[in-house]
Amino acid sequence: MERFYKKSTADFYTLVFLIFLSITTIVLDYKYNQITYIRSIINDLIVYPIDKLSNLPRSFMNELIRESSNIEDLERQLRVLEKENISLKIQLQELNSLKDENTRLRKISKASSILSQKQTIAKVINNTASPNKRVVAIDKGEKHGIYIGQNVIGVNGLVGQIIDKAFLSSKVILITDPSHTIPSVVNRTGENILVSGHETAGILVVQYAEMSVDIVEGDIISTSGIAGRFKSKIPIGIVTKKMSNRDKKFSEIEIKPFEKIGQMSELILIWDYKPKVKTDE
Repeated sequence: MERFYKKSTADFYTLVFLIFLSITTIVLDYKYNQITYIRSIINDLIVYPIDKLSNLPRSFMNELIRESSNIEDLERQLRVLEKENISLKIQLQELNSLKDENTRLRKISKASSILSQKQTIAKVINNTASPNKRVVAIDKGEKHGIYIGQNVIGVNGLVGQIIDKAFLSSKVILITDPSHTIPSVVNRTGENILVSGHETAGILVVQYAEMSVDIVEGDIISTSGIAGRFKSKIPIGIVTKKMSNRDKKFSEIEIKPFEKIGQMSELILIWDYKPKVKTDE
């Protein structure tokens, strides 16, 4: 009880002192302007630091939350930019591909104009259009005016001719097919020969050539125009081999086509020549 009394008395005197101090401060502030300066100093040196320290945890948490939100926004924007970047790269690849294709087609058109004043570029849509013949399908047909027997070339030489047509597509038999025979001529000598396909892909042969025939390795072979199946002077290939077979009494002659027959993605149809006879199918 005594301890409680002493504690209560001390608190009472402290309260009285604080009340007195408050009244004194109010009176001095009312009568003297200098007290404002003292209050400002106390506010700057004591009150403001205490307030600042008390707000630090809240400021730190707010800043942390704001930074976290900014990071999430930045990550979201980064993901969006990455997707846009991938899309732009794909579009750039497509544009480069179209640019290269356009350049290639212009070169094809320019090169083919030497052989024909009018030509159409067709895309190969099937490299194995026949189960037992070397035939390819193209994306041009009756709608585009395609006709049976129409000559088909590449940039460097003869490829084949149209043997079948539908409304939107056609079939081209390649000159490398063993059943396909081409009336040809040796450019160096003007001698007429018959060039046929071979069982080995990418090779042409001269059938039943006499041993005395004037053909040597390096000779250029072109179409002769005989029989009216092919336009004359279309390059076919170059002689790569000549062997005399005395037992069979004829020469074995191999020709390498100027074109990569069967591996081409675009073919050229020429229009200034029509075969006089229908080609064998």
